[in-house]
Amino acid sequence: MSCSNCFNGCSQITSDQCVRYTGIDVPVLGIQQGDSLSYIQQALIEFLVSTLDGSGIKVTIDPAILCPVVSGNLPTCGDITIVDVTNALIKTACFIQTEIVAIQADITNIEGDIAEINGPYTLPSGCLGTLPTNPTTHDVVQAVVTTLCAFITDVQTNYVLLADLDTLIAQYLSSQGGGGTKVYEKMVPYIAYEYYGSISGNFDGTGAGLGDWEKVYLCNGGNGTPDKRGRVAVGVTSGMNGTVPMASAVNPSSSILNPNYTLYSNFGSNGVQLTEGQLPNHTHNNQVTVTIPPHSHTGAFKAVSDNWDCCGGSTPGNATGSDGNSTGSATLTPEVNVVNAAIGSGEFHPNNQPAIGCYYIMYIP
Repeated sequence: MSCSNCFNGCSQITSDQCVRYTGIDVPVLGIQQGDSLSYIQQALIEFLVSTLDGSGIKVTIDPAILCPVVSGNLPTCGDITIVDVTNALIKTACFIQTEIVAIQADITNIEGDIAEINGPYTLPSGCLGTLPTNPTTHDVVQAVVTTLCAFITDVQTNYVLLADLDTLIAQYLSSQGGGGTKVYEKMVPYIAYEYYGSISGNFDGTGAGLGDWEKVYLCNGGNGTPDKRGRVAVGVTSGMNGTVPMASAVNPSSSILNPNYTLYSNFGSNGVQLTEGQLPNHTHNNQVTVTIPPHSHTGAFKAVSDNWDCCGGSTPGNATGSDGNSTGSATLTPEVNVVNAAIGSGEFHPNNQPAIGCYYIMYIP
């Protein structure tokens, strides 16, 4: 009885371990001629199983096309299977998805920030040139850049470095003649400068400068200078013009105590003598006690004619009455004048502010 596609009814069964493979060699499956049928079957089964689960499918990937994200999810040693590649791709896709979500959130926040940045700007008129009615951040930044560049150009053109200032001043003074040795070349005309150095040999008897001090004068009232000897300067109250009203504390029309200072006028003194009218209002209280002891007054009186003399006698032929004596008393009311003795000598009191002496010099072209 023959066998057809099954083992049932087969009268003869040959073991698969006794049957040899006579086909071509299949290196990829590890099959070659002479292998037993059972080995061939096992190799095919393992290959099919590994193919089905992917563990048997080996792949070769060109490193040049691998990105760092995928490469980081692949095994670092051994063969790479299709399962490894699939897992790496899935992990990479999940990572990308997470990053996309985070980026979308960042974009939302950035859009909000941009909307806030592009909000309306309040700018001083003309500060950044001409801007649109509702300038954007780009408009403002561009205007700032333009203004800043113009400022830098202006500084580079019209200003100098502090480190170069001394050299440039020296060069300027040298260009004005005299090599910068003349004192007046360092002075502004008609300004009284305090000077604490020696004047010996630098000025003549009138106060005019000599040598390097030419055109410089002592402020002694000569050579067209103000007399600053023993005087301090004060701003004039007339001839200054201006639109701001003068303060009442210095306005001559506000008080008789406010002098009207004019150019070169002199006011004030080193000492002040008070008058009686400048003394504070006050009184002097005096008490005088007069004691008169009890006493009486007695006198003799005589009736006489109209020609009675002052000595009590009568003029002959003119007596008209008889002599008689009488007594009487009187009340006295004494008067007392009190005079306060004068005090004080009327001397002056000093009126000097604390000061330090110096020479005043002036450059007059």
